Order: sequence, then structure tokens, then C-alpha cells
Amino acid sequence: MQLTMKKLRLILSFCLLIETRNFLPKVIQLSGLFLKPIPGFFKSVHAWVPASAGIVTTHALSGATTEVISELGNQLEVKVNENFNYTFYTGRQRAQSFDISGLPNELNLQENIGSGSISGSVSQPGTYVIRITGYHLPNQSGSSTPPFSFTLTVNDSDENTETQDVQATDKSTISYFTESSDLGNNWYQAWWGTFYTQTSDNWTFHSHLGWIYVHPIKQDTFWFYDNSLGWLFSSKELYPYFYRNSSNSWLYHLANSSEKRFWSYSQEIELE
Repeated sequence: MQLTMKKLRLILSFCLLIETRNFLPKVIQLSGLFLKPIPGFFKSVHAWVPASAGIVTTHALSGATTEVISELGNQLEVKVNENFNYTFYTGRQRAQSFDISGLPNELNLQENIGSGSISGSVSQPGTYVIRITGYHLPNQSGSSTPPFSFTLTVNDSDENTETQDVQATDKSTISYFTESSDLGNNWYQAWWGTFYTQTSDNWTFHSHLGWIYVHPIKQDTFWFYDNSLGWLFSSKELYPYFYRNSSNSWLYHLANSSEKRFWSYSQEIELE
């Protein structure tokens, strides 16, 4: 009996060794897949690939795995009756629905899978705390993200505010870039490329993108208006990725292409 058990252990050990040798290359291959910057796992604010030595993990919409984020920060200050657009999104696993509380009735909410936007204007001054929670499933069901809060401050448009707005308008576009090189004759080099701009005009000519209207939000954070694509959002941290407001999708700037300007992730085509 003892001899039989010993043989059985040897046979099981041998089988386990063979299975391990067959499985190991698959693990190594899977690890390499997650570490390669291939198009299927592009770097964007919509999808982040866990580089955890090839270990495949599932992400619930809770804790630190998935959260509501906005490149515009968690504070927004506008004037009475001033139109604005506040965008937000979820990283890693995208939420399919959102719960919004504290939203003034005058504002419009547009929801998409993984992202949303709040737009419009408020007629009364005040401070509004808006809370956003993402849900894994439609109709605000399933697991949820931690609540994301941002403060909307609506100021009365009195004379002092108007004076400050005039001063802000006079601030040159180039001053919103924390790092730039003056190339001479109103040409500059910054993180989004080479462009021509004048102090009193928000229209700029980009060496690759052409004529673009630049609307600063804060330092190194902009809304860009393109005649063909509409409003695009990007920042120093996001570039070369642009968020396209009209289609709620993401574009990649093809800076080295001589014929095309962007790659559209939603359409999977190059755009002129």
C-alpha cells in the first residue's frame, strides 16, 4: 500500500510539472500583451490598462478602481446668465448611468456611457454643490462609484466683476501656456505644437491643425473650436488626446501626418 501511494504521488507530481510547463508560456504571453502599447489598449481617460504583471483583474465601480473625474477640477466659477459646459467621465470601467444631485433646474444634463456634461446658465447668484455618482448598470443600478462633488459658484455681474472680466479678456492667449518658446513674429512653440497668435485675438493658426479658436479655461487647459469638428477639449496632461464635444468621443492628434489631422477612436478612421 505504501509503495502504491508513493507511485501515485510521483505520477501526480510529474503531471503537474508538465501542465506547469505548458501553462507558463501562456502567462508570459498574456503579460506581454498588457504591457504593449497596442491600439486596442490605447491610453485615454476612458480606459486604463492595469499593468499588474499580466494578472487579469475585474473592476467594480467602487473604491479606488473607478471614479468620476473632470479635467475642469471640482470648482467652477461663472457669472449670472453666463453659458458654460462642464464635462466629466469615469476611468477604467465606464459607468452606464449617473445620479446627479444639487443641480439647478436651469442647467441641462447630457449623459453618455462613461461620460456626461452639464451645460447652460444660471440666472441667480449663489453657490451650488453638485454631486455625481456613476453606476455600473443603466437606470442607476448595480455597483456605484464614490460620489464626486464639485462647487459651482455663480457671481452677480456687477461693475467690479465686469472690470475684472475686461482685464481677463485682455490677457493674451499665450499667457495661459505655462511653458512656451517665442519664435518671433507672433509665432510660438508649446506642448500642442507651433502656432501663430496675436495678443488681442483668440483665433490662432496652428502649423498642423490650421485655424483654431482658443478659449482658455485655466493654465494649460483649453476649449478649441475647429470649423470642421466643432468644440474640442484638451490640456497639457491630456495632449495628444482631444475630447470632441459634438460626438462625445476622443480624437488623437496625428502630429506627424502630412495629410490627416486626427484619428477618431469612435469611427476608427483618420480625419482631415
